[in-house]
Amino acid sequence: MKNEFRVLRIAPRIFLYDSNSSAPKLKEGEIAFAQVPSTAFGDGTHPTTRLCAGAVDQLCRLFRPKSVLDVGTGTGVLARIARSRGAQFIAGTDIDADALIAARANSVLDSSKLEIVFDDCPPDHWGPRFDLVVANILEEPLLELAPALSRALAPGGRLLVSGFTPLQVPHISVPFKNAGLKSETTSVQDGWALMIFRPGEGL
Repeated sequence: MKNEFRVLRIAPRIFLYDSNSSAPKLKEGEIAFAQVPSTAFGDGTHPTTRLCAGAVDQLCRLFRPKSVLDVGTGTGVLARIARSRGAQFIAGTDIDADALIAARANSVLDSSKLEIVFDDCPPDHWGPRFDLVVANILEEPLLELAPALSRALAPGGRLLVSGFTPLQVPHISVPFKNAGLKSETTSVQDGWALMIFRPGEGL
């Protein structure tokens, strides 16, 4: 069954609403994204989507990354947040063909003329060019992709990872530290965790 909703706040300044409904009234600094109903992950109901949406929004407003990569893009909402906050090159990857279809369909609902690149490429396909990389995916692929995610980061960039519980944090950290990243912060919401890494000495 396709996910259907009216208006959903997924972060302090970010809303999603059904593309068949009217856009919500917004306060200054808030953004609302229309979503076509789909079965792709990222409809805003899962805590990891909300964790990542808030983190991406905050980091984009604070640090103004020029290039952003969304790995496991699902409906494309995180990539769209980055675009709305000023990123100039945004790519979203997913191995699910239906997710890519949904992400492209959602992306064209925005007023921006800047195209988001949606593809099934590996994270390091574009080389170390991304100021911000976010990967909200399951534990096993996250562990497997740790080296490639690290290679996608530009010098001084930040990597956000989610899709695991607080108890899994020590295990999740290992391959990223082995790839030369250091943990910056860990956030928890409704039993799920998000970690932020930056390039540095493996710890």
